[in-house]
Amino acid sequence: MTTAHTAPARAGAAGDPPAASPLRWWALAALAAAQLTLVMEMNLVPVALPSVQRELGLTGAERALVVSAYTLAFGLLFLPAGRLSERLGRRRAFVTGLAGFGAASLLTGTADGSGELLVLRALQGAFGALALAPASMALLARTFPDPRERVTAIGVFTAVAGGGGGLGVLFGGLLTEHASWRWCMYGLAPLAAFAVAVALYAIPADEPAGPRTTGPLLPLRVLRDRTRAGVFLAVFAANIGTFGGFTVISYTLQEGAGWSPTGAGLAILPLAAVVVANSVFGAPLLLRTLTPKALLASGTALVAAATAWLAAAGPGTPYATGVLPSVLLMGFGITWIMISANGTLAQRTGPRDMATAGGMVNITTQLGGAVGVPLMLGLDTRTGALTAGALIAAAAVLVAFLVDAPRLRGKEGGGGGGH
Repeated sequence: MTTAHTAPARAGAAGDPPAASPLRWWALAALAAAQLTLVMEMNLVPVALPSVQRELGLTGAERALVVSAYTLAFGLLFLPAGRLSERLGRRRAFVTGLAGFGAASLLTGTADGSGELLVLRALQGAFGALALAPASMALLARTFPDPRERVTAIGVFTAVAGGGGGLGVLFGGLLTEHASWRWCMYGLAPLAAFAVAVALYAIPADEPAGPRTTGPLLPLRVLRDRTRAGVFLAVFAANIGTFGGFTVISYTLQEGAGWSPTGAGLAILPLAAVVVANSVFGAPLLLRTLTPKALLASGTALVAAATAWLAAAGPGTPYATGVLPSVLLMGFGITWIMISANGTLAQRTGPRDMATAGGMVNITTQLGGAVGVPLMLGLDTRTGALTAGALIAAAAVLVAFLVDAPRLRGKEGGGGGGH
């Protein structure tokens, strides 16, 4: 039987920081592995989608729902999962969610019909929300009480999230081409099992439950601030374009241009590389140079330019001049948007609402993908969708840009600790 390790008690004066667990870096490995598993899943499936459709005989609507069933369940259940994790305990919720995600992934790999596949994809999303909701910042903060170590841990956690996208498209292509799309699902289970085992070993046991949180899952005060509402809308609209565009590029390169799954994955890999480089090296410089609102406007404009570039590229346009510039612009744009979202929320949100506001960024990201994929794939099954779908995505991203643009003319708002 696996037993939980707790940090040894340490006597000290009142006000001393709590003792750090000697297994805290193993705990970080568990949290990072969970993040890697969930991020890879989101990027594996779009590359495997043409093979899934051919083998199971999916209709156009079912094809889009293979992606959207996961993102919709994840987005809608993220806040309820956070509340549930408070009642179950952070570690217990994390382990339960991740174990359920691994089991659902194995079952998804055995699906032999559209109905079964879509139900299991929704289960993956539901368990993924339960695993990520408590894992994101709460467990990191508790495991790393020292602020300097916590910064390092958050940096590792963030870098894994960025790198997981690249690994997802790469392994998605390789597994689909040389084994089967089913191995894209099977391959997630060992990662989830590793994270569960290490979490049980290294993450301290949950403390006795305190008073239960009451009140609405999403207090209206979180949305009443117009800038915060603008951030949520911008993230939602931008992910309609980026996630929808990413899926359409992979699908149309394979079905319309005859690329292999591995080739399609490699075609999208520069986007992940730009995201990682921007997140690690560019964020400090950008935050020193531009206000969060300026970053939001610039990033959204880049995503709009990326989707417009795709719209202008015809079926016979070479990759180097048609798809690659759009992929690079999209990588810069979505990173700037997320840097802006985090900076703006940190500036305008008080401690009691920070977890909810951060959760809303996760939710709007997932829901944007849930809308963008069927919107763009639903127009046509081949390269023609690249043009029409990208125009619609560009319009959606432009709406997000215009919503926040008028506020850029004013002075940057101060901290809104009471919001």
